[in-house]
Amino acid sequence: MLTDYSSMEGEITNAPEATVLKKGTEVRARIIGVRSGISESENYNGISWFSVSFDAPNEPLAKEFNDFFWDLADREKLSEKDQARALRKFRNFAEAFGIDYSRPFSWEDDLPGHSGWLIVGVKKSDEYGEQNTVQKYLAPQGHTAASPAPRGVDEPPF
Repeated sequence: MLTDYSSMEGEITNAPEATVLKKGTEVRARIIGVRSGISESENYNGISWFSVSFDAPNEPLAKEFNDFFWDLADREKLSEKDQARALRKFRNFAEAFGIDYSRPFSWEDDLPGHSGWLIVGVKKSDEYGEQNTVQKYLAPQGHTAASPAPRGVDEPPF
């Protein structure tokens, strides 16, 4: 089967570039995928991790961005400080995205499609240039992951 995009040549040529959201921007983000692996670094060798990919559905030109989580099932392999940080970060993430961790779940299968509110940061690297990061997860006030707030997907958390 042939595909003919010749009538869209100008539109394709002039397609806008993806952008980085301004640091401090509050956005509704959607989980679009999760990757997992096992660390091979010297200090964290053998510890499982998850990388969650987000997009901002209401910002069509915004680049996708990620956040990193240690697998809490491996928390005993982390330092006391890293354990506390990992637990706190997951709690904030779960509250913002309405993830019920009172029962088993699959990061890769169950989380894509969940939406929540967060504040983006910006980091710059030589390899990738400017990228958004998660600066802070915004949980609905008065609600936890065990009792997620009833709200529409476009409503802010407050």
